[in-house]
Amino acid sequence: MENYIPVLLLLGFAIIVASSILVLSWWLGPKKPLAVKLSAYECGVNAEGSPHAPFASKFYLVAVMFLLVDVEAAFFFPWALVYKESLQLGPILFVALVIYVAIFALGLFYIIKKDCLRLR
Repeated sequence: MENYIPVLLLLGFAIIVASSILVLSWWLGPKKPLAVKLSAYECGVNAEGSPHAPFASKFYLVAVMFLLVDVEAAFFFPWALVYKESLQLGPILFVALVIYVAIFALGLFYIIKKDCLRLR
């Protein structure tokens, strides 16, 4: 139990500091709400319509899939740099890459099967 005392003290100190900062900013902060300050900023143009309008999430899904593919493709570069030296260890690095590409291909097959790339 005595090993946890410094951790508990640090956690208590962090909670006290965080809550003190929140209370002080609320207490000392400006409290003069004006109509201009409370209005939405839209480059001087009044907002039209509801702020909760529906939007197509397919665009975001394609963007996230692009990032995933981009990050996965970035792993091929370090593999290519160390492949020649790793041949001395045997085919373990090549087998690891084949497994990696197989998982990547399964994910791509799933994306195509679910028809996620078609923007409707």
